[in-house]
Amino acid sequence: MKTIKLIVIFCCCLTSAHLFAQNSPQSIESDLLRILKRVNYYGAHKKDWKAIDSLQKQNKIFAFKLKYYTSKYPETISQPFTSLVKERLVIATSADGIFRTYSWNTQLGTKGFDIYNVLQYKNNGQTISLLKMDTIGKKGYMPLWYSKIFTFTANNKTYYLTTYNSVYSPAKVGQGLKVFTIDKGKLIGNPPFIKTPTGVYSQLHYDFDVSSIADWKSYPAIYFDKTAQTIHTPLVDYNHKMTHKLITYKFTGRFFEKLK
Repeated sequence: MKTIKLIVIFCCCLTSAHLFAQNSPQSIESDLLRILKRVNYYGAHKKDWKAIDSLQKQNKIFAFKLKYYTSKYPETISQPFTSLVKERLVIATSADGIFRTYSWNTQLGTKGFDIYNVLQYKNNGQTISLLKMDTIGKKGYMPLWYSKIFTFTANNKTYYLTTYNSVYSPAKVGQGLKVFTIDKGKLIGNPPFIKTPTGVYSQLHYDFDVSSIADWKSYPAIYFDKTAQTIHTPLVDYNHKMTHKLITYKFTGRFFEKLK
């Protein structure tokens, strides 16, 4: 039954999207805004058990429509979507305009955030979008939203160093950096590019206790220094307390390697 419902929702989304958009950026944004507002409305009223079904439905509709529009209309990759950002859709775009992420909190989580993501990229004049709808409770699932994309070119290949955030509970959060690249027309999310003493990985990740930054003036964040070709991540101690120290990874020609 769930599969049938998804197919029905998907078909309805495609039909309404086709009729409504008519190649107009304004109408695309208006259509998406209408659904995202419903997501936020039902999310604010989810204590009423009847709202949960509506919240799930509206999230699926928004996800499928966002994927459809960002796949069919190439210009969406540079569209600011200002009204959607005001409704808490998080958008990150690479400096070269080739790669973009869309993330939103489905508000279906019970303690932390449950996040859906749409990843959009250009290839040979076309735009392609991938929908990441992970389910709550799925083994190994890490709910994350992408916040910034650093663009880095090495050895005639472009890499997208994409930072992300996670909220597991009011007391525990996570941050990280994931590397993407486009190879043979496909978005690859696991190129081995970061070398540590324990191995070569495609991402960095750490969790920390929110109380450890209670008196900080600014929120800690990963950043990339393009001139120095270095990645800097905050250091978290063994008790999951955030410190003011940094870990630095320097590009050495093939990998970003941790400096001693």
